[in-house]
Amino acid sequence: MVRLVRVALTALLVLGGTLIAAAPANAAVLDVQCTSPSSTNTITFTPPLTLVNQPTVVSRTTNYKPCRAPRWPNLVSGFETKTITMLDDCTMVLGTLTVNFTITWNTGQTTTVNAIRTASLSGSSLVVTFTGTVTAGLFLGSNVNQVFVGSGVDLINCLAGRGAVKSIVSRVNLTISH
Repeated sequence: MVRLVRVALTALLVLGGTLIAAAPANAAVLDVQCTSPSSTNTITFTPPLTLVNQPTVVSRTTNYKPCRAPRWPNLVSGFETKTITMLDDCTMVLGTLTVNFTITWNTGQTTTVNAIRTASLSGSSLVVTFTGTVTAGLFLGSNVNQVFVGSGVDLINCLAGRGAVKSIVSRVNLTISH
């Protein structure tokens, strides 16, 4: 009987070691994931963007829902808003910037992100990617990958000198992991 228990324990240790060794060393652990189509971003420009660089009020509101946070089951949604005035024109939409933003979760907790923002046109879609880290609050130290995908038609027309960009509405996918 003792020998049978030893064999079983040895088998469990060997099997457990094999399972641990088989897992990739760099596998990320999901902190939170928020997905489209309900997760959205709306950005407005006042006055609308043209090829003329001018003072512009840029207002952004991002709604994150539904969200799934395995270790925080009560966290199901969040939002982020920001309004700034800056010199802006439609060419700057495709620029690369360092940005900071703070997400407020439905639980009252916050997550502050520092990220590199890149943008590109893919066909008639505008794709904006934020890659960075959480610098304060919930998920501190975790990696952030956020992607906005919206229509790029107004931007394409603006870049060609045939119109202006009043607003851009995008679908949002956010993943925070460590």
